[in-house]
Amino acid sequence: MQPVEIFALWKFGRYDLETLKNLNEAFNNLKEAEKAKLFELERIDFDAVQKFADQQQKLAEKVKAKIISFWDEAYPPLLRESSSPPVVLFCLGDEKLLKEECVSIVGTRRMTSYGKKVAHEVALAAARAGLVVVSGLAFGIDSCAHGAALEASGKTIAVLGTGVDVPYPASNRKLYERIVQEGCVVSEFALQTNAQKQNFPMRNRIVAGLSRATVVIEAPKDSGALITARFAADMGRDVFAVPGDIDKASSEGCNWLLRMGAIALTHPSDLLEYYGLSNEPKQEQDEILKIFAKGPLMFDEIVSMLNIDPEEALVKLTEYELAGKLAKFEDGRYHILGR
Repeated sequence: MQPVEIFALWKFGRYDLETLKNLNEAFNNLKEAEKAKLFELERIDFDAVQKFADQQQKLAEKVKAKIISFWDEAYPPLLRESSSPPVVLFCLGDEKLLKEECVSIVGTRRMTSYGKKVAHEVALAAARAGLVVVSGLAFGIDSCAHGAALEASGKTIAVLGTGVDVPYPASNRKLYERIVQEGCVVSEFALQTNAQKQNFPMRNRIVAGLSRATVVIEAPKDSGALITARFAADMGRDVFAVPGDIDKASSEGCNWLLRMGAIALTHPSDLLEYYGLSNEPKQEQDEILKIFAKGPLMFDEIVSMLNIDPEEALVKLTEYELAGKLAKFEDGRYHILGR
């Protein structure tokens, strides 16, 4: 069956994944399923299901949204492993990002200047290291994280509590449109779904489910970011929290997470070091490795070709050695490992 048909069956029948898997394997389309008259299908109105599926398909074609079912190869593997993965995902933009290494950065809508600064620096460092930054497009920390990732010429995923064709909040439309062009916008909700309070905790579980780690920058004790962190912890994912002033409400959530065992993030490099990543932009890393294309080089040759100070060159070469990208021969020449 088409993903949109699977979604329609789920919406009207609320079947579990196992039942939907069996139906998907047994039938090519809704019409075949209707004719089968199985016990599992008796509770639904096939006319309504077909009408809804047709409507969603037309809307998807109009806005150029992709619909990915749980069983599609394009479905994000980390989300598939989560405790309650959505049956389908609606995507606008580059859906391949869903399968890349992601980190979610979340926090309060009412961020302080401190939270804004930290969110910007952490997202910038993560994007430069090649991580996809995931957040919820909300005001405050979310928007700051998305913006910093794009500023770094990196990639970002916005998970919505509305349909992917409904930017929310509406005042974030420009950021939304840029993410559609340079990243990916994703939702489990039907197209044209407007904002509803109960949708946002559901949105938060997808934010956590897509990500290897969740970073909470600034969060009061009643913040939705703590819901995301709880989902991440329940999934066995890493949770980082930025310490804050003990007398500020905006820090209560993060400080509580730290008491509960979250990993303290006191500098953007903490996240990268935890996963053995470089804080240099990928483009710069490539430029350094390119000079070894024709073979090993002496230190003086490297300094000359990179046109940098010897001290800076030594620092970079040491970082690359520690990262396992370069090695040094006994004669003093450096070479790329594996060549």
